Amino acid sequence: MRIEVEKTLRASGIARQCGLFKVPEVIDYDESTGVAVFKKIFRITPIYELANGPGVVETIVEKIGRCLAVIHRELVLPEEMIIPLTPELDQPGERVFLHGDYNGSNVLISSDTDSIVILDWQMTSRHGGEATYGSRYFDVIWFLNYFLWTPMLHRLFREPVLGMTKPFLKAYFQESGLSYDSIALSRYAKNFFSVKSPARIRQANWKTRLLLPRSYILTRQFLKFLLSLEIDVSFGREDS
Repeated sequence: MRIEVEKTLRASGIARQCGLFKVPEVIDYDESTGVAVFKKIFRITPIYELANGPGVVETIVEKIGRCLAVIHRELVLPEEMIIPLTPELDQPGERVFLHGDYNGSNVLISSDTDSIVILDWQMTSRHGGEATYGSRYFDVIWFLNYFLWTPMLHRLFREPVLGMTKPFLKAYFQESGLSYDSIALSRYAKNFFSVKSPARIRQANWKTRLLLPRSYILTRQFLKFLLSLEIDVSFGREDS
């Protein structure tokens, strides 16, 4: 919890500086009990609710990609808080400080201002809840993974993620000032899903078990799309 509080405080400073997103204010933290109190933010909608509607709002997805790039560029933790990502998900390449649970439930839209709100700055419990540092691709794929594997019946009738993939990735790599490498990212994603597959089967309940076959089909489509995707980021980072 001490690390989550520290990440949230530092993310607050980044948010104020860039103006792209907001994070909850830390009201109190008791180190002896490990209990933190965050200010509640009202009238916010998880991005997954918007993504499950008639269509994805491209400008919102682009902004979410930019937010993640800024986090990866600006977030720095003290040396004693550097906890590496598990080796099977931390393939060689540039490493950054991670959000750790950047998904459709923790990235939200303010109903009042249309601003992005980012919650839960602790590493996902699905991967130990501790890592703070590793491949930038983890946060990227973790975000897109959510829309492929969260158990929702609409996935039986339509593909929920391909439409958001290109604008999300384009905005992320433009803001990062990095070239888009479809081979490197698709290789990481393929490994990511192969690592996750046994756990998905083990942890499945009656609802997710019924939807597992469909999620596997969607994931294969996603991997094929990712490999074929071409994104021109030759003009580098766009201005805010």
